Amino acid sequence: MQESIHFEATLDRLPKKGGEFYMLVPDEVAAQFVEGRKPARVRCVLNEKVEFQCAIRPRGGGGFYINIGTPLRQEGKFVLGQKLFAKVWKDESEFGRDMPEELKELLEIDEVGKRLFYESMPSKQRAMIYYIARAKSVQVRIDRAIMFIDRLKAGR
Repeated sequence: MQESIHFEATLDRLPKKGGEFYMLVPDEVAAQFVEGRKPARVRCVLNEKVEFQCAIRPRGGGGFYINIGTPLRQEGKFVLGQKLFAKVWKDESEFGRDMPEELKELLEIDEVGKRLFYESMPSKQRAMIYYIARAKSVQVRIDRAIMFIDRLKAGR
């Protein structure tokens, strides 16, 4: 595991209606992970209580940011303008998200589903993994995994 890097940032929000919440990543921190202007997958801990997987993304006009979505803000009770203490390190996971056990097992028994999953764009793989992993119960994670594999097979 790569050594973690610490920095402070403020929770901010894009000005447009429904604008996403984010924190700026100092250029010297982003340079440790990002190659050019391509997003880099990292793991992050905010205020020593909320750990998550995310991307350091380039901002239009320069600089970099990390999106802080609603579930993370609710979990950490973070509010607009709050000072955030961040610790980040390179995400070494295969997909940029930890694979739920339910999806992993389904892919082991479904060769066509596995092939289609691996042929999907990385962003699509992460979206599926995220949606499946967010379910609280095992049965719902199983149901969601089956639903996504069925959708892949149907060409959607």
